[in-house]
Amino acid sequence: MKPIDIFNDRYEHLGTEDKKEAHRQGLWHRTFSALALNPITRRIMLQKKAPGRYSFDRPDYADITVGGHYHAGETIPDGIREVHEELGLDIEYADLHPIGLRQTAVTLAPDYIEREFQHWHLLPLGIDLDAIPLADAEVSGLVDLDIDDAIALAEGAGDSVPARYATRTGTGLTYHEENSRVPTSSRTSSRSTSYTCASSLPRVDTARVNDDTSTGDRRHRWLSP
Repeated sequence: MKPIDIFNDRYEHLGTEDKKEAHRQGLWHRTFSALALNPITRRIMLQKKAPGRYSFDRPDYADITVGGHYHAGETIPDGIREVHEELGLDIEYADLHPIGLRQTAVTLAPDYIEREFQHWHLLPLGIDLDAIPLADAEVSGLVDLDIDDAIALAEGAGDSVPARYATRTGTGLTYHEENSRVPTSSRTSSRSTSYTCASSLPRVDTARVNDDTSTGDRRHRWLSP
C-alpha cells in the first residue's frame, strides 16, 4: 500500500504514513472528491462501492462519484488519477471545477478513524451510463438521478428517489431504469431499486471540527469557497 501525506489539523505537512496506519491512528490526510454533473439534463451520478473492502460493515449507500486518497507527494491536480482509475474515463484536471476544501472527521470503526482534508470538484459529464467503462473493481455500480432529488436526499427530505443505474455483474455491466418511487426497505419489486444517500453530499457546517471522534458523529467545515 502506497504511503500518504500526513498533516496536522491546520493542514501543515508533517510527513508520510501507510494509509491503513493513518486511519488506525486517526491522522489527518487529504483526499480527492468529484461529483459528476450533467449541466444539460441536471442529473448527477453517484457511485456504489463493492462490499467487503473495509474493516467495518459499510452500509450499501450511494456515494460521491469519484473519491480516493492522494499518494504521498502528489499535487492537487494529480487527483485526476482517481477519475481514470474508477470510471475509466480520459478526463483532464482542467475539465474539473474546484469548489472547495472540506475538513471532516468521523470514527467509522475502532480501527478506522477518518480525518480528512477533502478537495472537492465538480465534474461536468455529458454522457450516459452505458458510456462509462467503470474500470475499478472497487466500484460495484453507478446511480444516475435528478439533482433536485439528490439535494432532497442530502437534506433528509426523503429516503428514496427514481434512479437509473449500472450494476457490475459476473458477466459485465447491466443497466436498469426505475421510474417509480418505492420505500427504501422494499425488496419486492424486480423493476425498481431505491438508493439512500450517504453524507458525501453534506450540508455546509461552519462549526469547527470536533476532535472527539469517539461518538462516531461526523464533524466538518468548509475552509475555502
